[in-house]
Amino acid sequence: MRLHQGFWQLLLLSLLIPIARALIFDPEQVGFNLNENETATDPLDYWGEWPNHDFHPSPSNWRMPFYSIFLDRFANGDPSNDNANGTQNEHDPLSNQLRHGGDVRGLRDSFDYLQGMGIEVWKCEIIGSKS
Repeated sequence: MRLHQGFWQLLLLSLLIPIARALIFDPEQVGFNLNENETATDPLDYWGEWPNHDFHPSPSNWRMPFYSIFLDRFANGDPSNDNANGTQNEHDPLSNQLRHGGDVRGLRDSFDYLQGMGIEVWKCEIIGSKS
């Protein structure tokens, strides 16, 4: 029974393989397309040029972790500023609608923790909103 099922899967796969073809070359789309090869019948036949553009070499190691911290959700270093507007129920770490209380002091106090995980904080950009 298992061999019979494998046969049908192989047959279905062999029928689907020819579907992968190149898109038709359209002169109106040359500025927006990667494909400038008018005779392309396969995606591997694509080619294109970008005049007056300097290409930068790829890094030797693509496994560079990048972390983004949403400060309010990260670490609460100063609980005295949790209800910044003086309203009741402004701070609730269990809610996804209210403030959690994280702040810059909490981030600064966590640098040893982050360094212990192998994370190097090299740029800290704080983007605020005026509401």
